[in-house]
Amino acid sequence: MKTLPEQWRKFLLAQPETGMGYHIAAITLRDGQVIDDVAIVDHCVVAEVRGQPDISFDPAEIKHIRITHGKWDFRHESAGRDRAAM
Repeated sequence: MKTLPEQWRKFLLAQPETGMGYHIAAITLRDGQVIDDVAIVDHCVVAEVRGQPDISFDPAEIKHIRITHGKWDFRHESAGRDRAAM
């Protein structure tokens, strides 16, 4: 898991959530690469990227976040407890 910079936390707080406590988004990096199906929990934690074993990008390199509300199963740990999002 990786933490988002403050500017993106504020942005996500103003966006409707995909589900309770999480957003699904497409992230565009400064180099133009687009990463689809990124699960962000609690407005600040990049928890998972669909189909990827790890999070291979640096959140400091994010240029744009587009909330997609794509539905998929992911697992993450938040505040010491497991949650499943569908």
